[in-house]
Amino acid sequence: MLEQFLQELQDSNPILQFIGVMIVAMIPFIEGYFAVPVGIAIGFSAVMTIVAAIVGNWISVMVVILASDRFKQWLQGRKTSERKQEKQNKRLERGQKLFHKFGVPGVSLLGPLLIGDHLAALICIASGASKRYVIIWQTIAIVVWAVGMGILVLLGINIVKY
Repeated sequence: MLEQFLQELQDSNPILQFIGVMIVAMIPFIEGYFAVPVGIAIGFSAVMTIVAAIVGNWISVMVVILASDRFKQWLQGRKTSERKQEKQNKRLERGQKLFHKFGVPGVSLLGPLLIGDHLAALICIASGASKRYVIIWQTIAIVVWAVGMGILVLLGINIVKY
């Protein structure tokens, strides 16, 4: 299914290609740093691919950040068993340890490697960071990762084997 989507995208006009890369970059855990090599590999312009990946990834992460208050309310209002509650508390503790060790800049920049941009943003917000600060650092991280991946691909470095 993904192969068929990419093939149709490759044969479409540049506007649809831009939108297609944006959509791929919006998917959690795939994000911009994966959309860039895919877009370039199937023949899209590197600059267009990087910009589309940044825009798509940024939009989806901003939705997560701006909806984080509702997510917190939903999470607090949920009835869960003691076992599930204990498991959630352990995850939250791990996320908070990561946050306290690296702060918003570290979690945002390391997020794509460890937990994804979307989860990194939620951890920062849940740990008490201001939305504005998280938005700034998530934007920086998204741009750094997309541009960095674009440069690596253009230099011919096979990032998949590492």
